[in-house]
Amino acid sequence: MSNLKDKFAAANVIAMWEQELHANRPVIPGHVWHWSQMNPLIGEAADAVNMDDAERRVLILRNPGLTGPAAGAAPNLSVNLQVLMPGEKARPHRHTMHALRFVLEGTGAVTVVEGKSCPMLPGDLVLTPGWTWHEHVNNTPDRSVWVDALDVPIHGFLDNRVFEPGPTRGMTAVPPDEVFAAGLAPEKPTTGYAYSPMFRYPWDGASKALDAVQPDADGARRLRYTNPVTGGAVLSTIDCYLLGLSKGAETTAHRSNSNTVCVVVEGEGQSRVGDDLISWGPKDVFALPHGQWNSHKATSAGAKIFQITDRELFRRLDFLRDETR
Repeated sequence: MSNLKDKFAAANVIAMWEQELHANRPVIPGHVWHWSQMNPLIGEAADAVNMDDAERRVLILRNPGLTGPAAGAAPNLSVNLQVLMPGEKARPHRHTMHALRFVLEGTGAVTVVEGKSCPMLPGDLVLTPGWTWHEHVNNTPDRSVWVDALDVPIHGFLDNRVFEPGPTRGMTAVPPDEVFAAGLAPEKPTTGYAYSPMFRYPWDGASKALDAVQPDADGARRLRYTNPVTGGAVLSTIDCYLLGLSKGAETTAHRSNSNTVCVVVEGEGQSRVGDDLISWGPKDVFALPHGQWNSHKATSAGAKIFQITDRELFRRLDFLRDETR
């Protein structure tokens, strides 16, 4: 047999019967990054590293249950914390990866996407879709901190990670966000979009919309951020949701083969992730990896959670599986 293996190796073939092809994916634990720990680290990073050295001052959130160079908060999702201090800016660039920014603090730093200026206020969602030019500028007296979420692991697997620095060129003309206000959209868009052309979703409108939603039987209110042109997900690989919880009511247990990362906007509570219980509060980030039963329960009134998920990728491939109990 050893002689046969040597022949296989010389011929660059592998014996399939010796591979674990039918093994289920390992269970990945949930994990929480508490703001009480992240906040001082962000401050120390801002003091220790300037933008000339780092270009983008980013802390990658890595789930201890994942390994490899592309490991992030959950499979298929790279989730990070980025800080831009007063007077700083990040140069224009673009990349093949889809990205979004969910703002944790600040008083009006700006992300410019394909020439469109998107103010960054707490709770705002700002999209920087793949291959769109974007830059960040903070001309305010206060630091700006946001959550980055990208589909980096997917592009790594596909060997499709490309980064291109500015100056900007060949930008696509995109209608201003005001065009999509009040549920309206151009009758004849000038071009088709593989992503939402509305790059900024302000928190004020999202929060009011969530409060107006009729709660489900488990007391939760749920909204989806959508592309105003198609009614679908904001990005082709990343879907975003807003979850509102009623104090003391536990949501229906849910399990999926997709992955979700949660950002607590308001309130406090706990989430069951498999056999683990995660406690959370404002600005905490926690992961709900695939295959784990999870549910949420607020211990304070007005709890709101922003959710980032790769379920749109699974849906497009007809792989998505959801269960409730």
